[in-house]
Amino acid sequence: MARYTLHEVAEAGVKADAGHTMPARFVFAVPSARTVVAASLIAAQVLVAASVGAVVCGPVGADAPRPAANSLLVAPSGPMSGDYPFAALTAAQAAATGVGGLDLDVGILDLRTGVSAFSTSAPVPMFAASLAKVILIVDVVDRRREEGLPVGDTDLELMRRALGPSDDLAMNELWTRFDGQGAAPRVSTRLGLSGTAAPADPTYWGQMLITAADLTAVYRHILTMPNADRDLIIGALAAAPAVATDGFAQDFGLLGPRTVGIAVAKQGWMCCGEDGRTAYLHSAGLVGDDGRFVVVLLSRQQFEQDWQLQKDRLSAVADAVHDVLDTAATMH
Repeated sequence: MARYTLHEVAEAGVKADAGHTMPARFVFAVPSARTVVAASLIAAQVLVAASVGAVVCGPVGADAPRPAANSLLVAPSGPMSGDYPFAALTAAQAAATGVGGLDLDVGILDLRTGVSAFSTSAPVPMFAASLAKVILIVDVVDRRREEGLPVGDTDLELMRRALGPSDDLAMNELWTRFDGQGAAPRVSTRLGLSGTAAPADPTYWGQMLITAADLTAVYRHILTMPNADRDLIIGALAAAPAVATDGFAQDFGLLGPRTVGIAVAKQGWMCCGEDGRTAYLHSAGLVGDDGRFVVVLLSRQQFEQDWQLQKDRLSAVADAVHDVLDTAATMH
């Protein structure tokens, strides 16, 4: 049996040892009002998402050199006509420059207009951490629908646990059962992704490589799925508890204290990189009162033991994005 490392660390900041996993502490809860409202409002965007296209950045080499801090913050690709994605991207870049200390890759898509903006046309892929769970689950539900892949009720529950409370033990089981190592190549081929790749070591699923542009396209794909598949994924994310299974508080980024209205997101966190000093903190999902915008925030930062500084940096970027996108509700 393959050995898996816990890729997410506890709130206390203790680095996981190779082969160590924490016991599951997931408790089922009654769906929150946020879950119900999110599902109904986001559903309104499905027909729109199916009728418009995202602008995706060009090819990227997985072996590109690691950038210096903030070197990803360059002029965005895609439309520059004063649209919400471009304005939000500009705000995110300014916020990241202001707080300093992080490499940032951003993707923003307006599902209503199809306009998108990304921080660079040639991003350096980052370790996915728990965003790998989204890629794997998209692969499984697509294969079930298109190829008749057997997926039982137990598997569906594992998916919900992996997405909402970010349960690593559930992900370990899914990774083993459904050829997790092949998920990134299959999804990349299916959706035309250019920067998503399987981990070099198949026992470390958190080291899957992703880019903001690719994950933006993945979320758009989720919204065009048949209702049952879409609701499985979006519903699980909307039901995410405040504290993950491993004890890590998920109140940062798109789910930070500043957030108002609807925000449905997958959070990701991982330390400590090959150098033992690098942390990956991500937040990616749907925001806006009608779930109008896909927002992907990927960050690479210096590891701090209690994670609060990393959270504050990414939340500052998310707050700047929210400030721009919240105006869409009042203007339209």
